[in-house]
Formats: sequence, structure tokens, C-alpha cells
Amino acid sequence: VTMDDRTELSDIVRQARDRGYFDLVDFPGLKLDLEQLKYLTGRLQREGIPFGVPSDALSISQRDALVIVNALRTGIPPSVSVTSFSVGRHDLTVRLNADLQTVAQASSLVRFMNADYGHGKTHGLYLLRDIALRNEFVVSVVTLSENSCPMHDFMSVYHSIMWGLRTDKERNEPALENVLGRWLDDIQHIGEERAKGIISRLPNDLKNALHAYYESTSPLKSNEEKRVLVLKYLSGAKLQVRDLRQIGIQRPINNSNALLMLAHMASLFRNLKYKGICILFDEAESIHSFARLQHKDTAYGNLLQIVRQSQNTPHCYFLYATTPSFFDNYSDYWPSKYRINPGDVLELERLSVPELVKLTSNICRIYSMAYGSEIPEDVEQAIRGVATDSVYDTVGDTVRRCVAILDERRQGVSMRTGEST
Repeated sequence: VTMDDRTELSDIVRQARDRGYFDLVDFPGLKLDLEQLKYLTGRLQREGIPFGVPSDALSISQRDALVIVNALRTGIPPSVSVTSFSVGRHDLTVRLNADLQTVAQASSLVRFMNADYGHGKTHGLYLLRDIALRNEFVVSVVTLSENSCPMHDFMSVYHSIMWGLRTDKERNEPALENVLGRWLDDIQHIGEERAKGIISRLPNDLKNALHAYYESTSPLKSNEEKRVLVLKYLSGAKLQVRDLRQIGIQRPINNSNALLMLAHMASLFRNLKYKGICILFDEAESIHSFARLQHKDTAYGNLLQIVRQSQNTPHCYFLYATTPSFFDNYSDYWPSKYRINPGDVLELERLSVPELVKLTSNICRIYSMAYGSEIPEDVEQAIRGVATDSVYDTVGDTVRRCVAILDERRQGVSMRTGEST
């Protein structure tokens, strides 16, 4: 790191100190190489400046607080307001921010997250999703399991990707329709001819689909059936030949061209001022646990297809969150030249005891917001004890136990006072 670099990075540290935290989103033009990034993170750590917006700086509604508590109670990581109670994960978020900067410059990346069950893998993905959304990416979180969305059924995975896409402004609505709506708005503002110029490099089928969608929403000749057909086509649904012809499509999306279509969609999103597409795979069941050998072979093959074809999908970021068993077994199914580079693996670091204590404090705060009542000091003390008790050796165990203690206290008070629970 040169002296000029140190001067510039020192100024960034000063600004972060003034804010009380450092977040790359606050420095949209910042581009750092690995050495600069290490130097910056080292300075931040030495000065005790937290990476990311601290939970105390975030506010959530009572409704979101209830959603969070209800999810934590059942052991399911909540998908809303994750940053309001997250702690730690500094190395993970630094890597993701650096990766997203790279992808935004026209590259594509495939990464793997290594984390055992119960140690916050899914929560970590939702945290990364929030970071990617704030970085103006269109994001899809896809949960993979043998029964609902198996990796051995590639079109099922593609369908889940497309309908799982979300934007920062519309986190609870499928982005596919919202983005197409944004495209229609652009046509009105810039004119149809200029809009045609923007999509001129897209393949004919995608251009025809966009034109069909535009026509189907026209006030003069609206056609809901045609509009729905376009959405089904783009999401990889099986359509009859006559339906494809109705929207000008020659070739349906299938296993062989699905990733290429994803790259074209990323190009369209870029023209609509998004940075690209971020796809986060959450392995609910390890591929190696599949009962049928054929399914294992196909699942490993499909994942390898993503790795191999990713170089042809600019502005796309893929992250596959899995467990140690995957890294123990995948090499039996992939050629040796496709061994995963250790630099492509994001390790989900374990939370330290102080971080677990902070996590339980955040849970108490959100629980208090959810039910509109203060948490007594003796209850908070008991919950802090859970964080320091080695019996609860996973984050999931710790969180569930904390919520159980809070529930027991609230229900006990309600029974004594006659209040409804």
C-alpha cells in the first residue's frame, strides 16, 4: 500500500469514524485491490469502527419485529430486517462487497460458502442478500431441497431463480414483473425507438418477448393472457408450441440455454440501472444425502455447469452455501481440473462469546419492540448466560433458547395479570 493510498484510506477511516460505522455503500466509487482492502479493514478493526450499519442505527416496525421473533422461535432465520440484529460476519461481508464491485464491472463470479448446519448459514445468506440489494443488485435466494427445488432438476432451479428475484425497493414482490414494469416506464420516457436501440443486442426471442409484453399492456389492445405467457416463458415454464408462437418465441428456455438467458436478463437489468444479478443458493439438504445415485450425479453435474458457464454470464454473481460434506465429496463427481480453489470459498466464521452476547441483547430489544414491553434485568441476565454457556454450541440453539426464556417470562406475567397472550 503506497503513501498516497494510505492518505486516501485514512480519509475514508475518518469519515467512517464520524458516521460511527463503515459501509461500502457509502462510498459508491471506491475500488480497492486486495492489499488496499486488507489495510483498510485492519485500520477499521484497530480503531473499533464496526463494519456495516450497526443495529442500533436501524429502526424496524413492530410488525417486522413480530415476524423476526416468530421466525426465531421456530428456528427459521427471518428474511426481513436481518441487519437489525446481526452481529459479526465481518470477513464475510468484506468479501461480498469486494466481489460485488468486481461483478458490477462486467465480470462474473462463483463462490461457495462453507458452514455447518445450525451455525447461521441461512441467516448469513439473508445478510448477504441485504448487502447486495443495497448495492443495487437484483437478488434471488433459492432454497435447494430434494423435494421442493432439487439441484438435479435444473429448470426447477431456474424457475425458482426467476420468481425469487427481488429489488431493494420491492423486497416482497417478484422482481420479474416490477423490472418489466420499469422497462415499460422507460419506453414512455425515452420513446419506443430509443428503447428498441437499448435492447438491440438481446437475442430475438427475448426482444420478441419484451415486445409482446409491451403490446399486452397497451391500453388500446391489452391482453392479459399474452402478458402472463411472457412471464411464464421468461421464468422457464413449459409452454405449448402455439403459446410460444403467440409471443414470437422460436425456442423455449431449457437446460442448455437457461444460464445464457440469465446473462441476457442481467444485461437488460443493467440498462435499467441495476448493477447485475446476485443468486444465493441455500443448500437445505446436501447433495450427497440424495437417495438416488442418478440424482446425485445430475445435481453435481448441474452445479458444475453453473461453474463452467459462469464466464459467459457477465454481471452475474453465484454463491452456493453448503456444508463441509460437500467439499469432502464433490471431487468424486467433478473432473480434477475443476477442483474448487480455496480462494473461492467463503468460510462462515463462528461467532465469538462477546458477539453472541450482543446477539442476545439484540434479540431482547426486538422482542421488546414486538410485544411493547420492557425486558426485566433478571431475564436479560439469564439470556446472557445462555450466550456464554457452551452447552448451546450452535447459533440456532442459542437463539431458540433465548426466545423460549422470553416467551416463558411473558406468558407467566400474562397469566398472573390476566392479560391475553
